[in-house]
Amino acid sequence: MNVPIVAGDVDDGGFDRPRFLRGSDPRVATCRGKLQNKRSKLNQEINKELRLRAGAENLFKATTNRKLKETVALELSFVNSNLQLLKEQLAELNSSVELYQNVDGDEPIMPMIPLGLKETKDIDFRDPFKVSFETTQ
Repeated sequence: MNVPIVAGDVDDGGFDRPRFLRGSDPRVATCRGKLQNKRSKLNQEINKELRLRAGAENLFKATTNRKLKETVALELSFVNSNLQLLKEQLAELNSSVELYQNVDGDEPIMPMIPLGLKETKDIDFRDPFKVSFETTQ
């Protein structure tokens, strides 16, 4: 029977080490897990900013005080810029996550490593293609 390990379940010899549920130890998190955690935190921040924006828009519509409207408009611009930055960060993280997902299912996807022009060598393709050109004639 698989029972999760919870704080206080196992005698650790008097040491006060934190216990985690099996598979939830942050020190052993995989790269994909770390990306997912960052994504969830960004999504939470985006939702918070969306709620702030909705409240600021409601206050902007409801108020008749000119000075308060200016203050709320300034706050709205800050919220919108923060929201844009968070969405850009999320898009960047989503592109990182796609590296670890097998979209086709045919073969594993490996991230490509760009090579500079000086790192490449000239290859003569005439010999390998010579046979195929001769057979088609």
